[in-house]
Amino acid sequence: MDTIFTFDWLKVYPDVMEALQSGKAILRDGVAYWAETSGKSGIAQHMPLKQLPFDPASLNDVTQLIKSAQAAQFAAIGLSTGIIVGAIVIQTMYLANKIEKLQESIDIISADINAQNAIFYMEKLSKYFGVVESARVLLLDRALVSETEEIAAHLIAQLGNERNEVLALIDNLIAYADKLNDRHLEQLLDFITMVLDVLPKAIYIESQLCDRYGKFRLAEHLMRENGKRYGITLNHYRNWCNQKAKRAIAGHSDPEALAFHNKRTDLKQLFQSEDNAVLLAPLKSFALDNTMARIK
Repeated sequence: MDTIFTFDWLKVYPDVMEALQSGKAILRDGVAYWAETSGKSGIAQHMPLKQLPFDPASLNDVTQLIKSAQAAQFAAIGLSTGIIVGAIVIQTMYLANKIEKLQESIDIISADINAQNAIFYMEKLSKYFGVVESARVLLLDRALVSETEEIAAHLIAQLGNERNEVLALIDNLIAYADKLNDRHLEQLLDFITMVLDVLPKAIYIESQLCDRYGKFRLAEHLMRENGKRYGITLNHYRNWCNQKAKRAIAGHSDPEALAFHNKRTDLKQLFQSEDNAVLLAPLKSFALDNTMARIK
């Protein structure tokens, strides 16, 4: 067993707990702030932390981990699901494991599909997720903030540029997949599905990085706009998959129809992912005051 840090609700001030439940306080990067509707401004409370045990072997089954955690001690407030998912993404090797699998898939596709544009896509995607992992590691220790402001600013700019490229590349990969044979099509379906499952975690980390370094309005803007942009690409992929899957439903036995039939479970999990939905939820604004310092 291992542990992650999450909030200790029993040590939250009663007025802050009430404000969180009524929407008059907002949680951002481990701090409760007064919402604009509360009549107050600034920090309400630095949230107390506690350790939550979890089994590293269950990292691929985040939904089950969340359910067990909620049942045990986090059912008191509706914010718990997003908090636990976020803690898992940042504090554990969950994302690193996902990126490692992506890299393995990149290596297979780059070696097996002898096309320059496919290799170009793979290199771009590999670079982006390497930056995402660098950002996650930076978020592990809040004490590093004062020493890493320049590094963080560079990472935020890099994440923004490369994330936009990745979303455009996924759209291009979907069009490219139409030209592949059945074996390569299944490889590319696996890869696109994995990328689209990991992207919400990457977008969440990008927003959390902005929060950590006091760029609160930027964090809100990025989460709002990135969520919309991701939704466009996901819907494009969903519609394309549905169109192709209809051939299998209609009884066609050609290789293309069978490829989509074989991947139907993975595709359904992606399109119905609760984890990704909570991670892409828009961030709420809070009331800043003139004396509020950056959280170190």
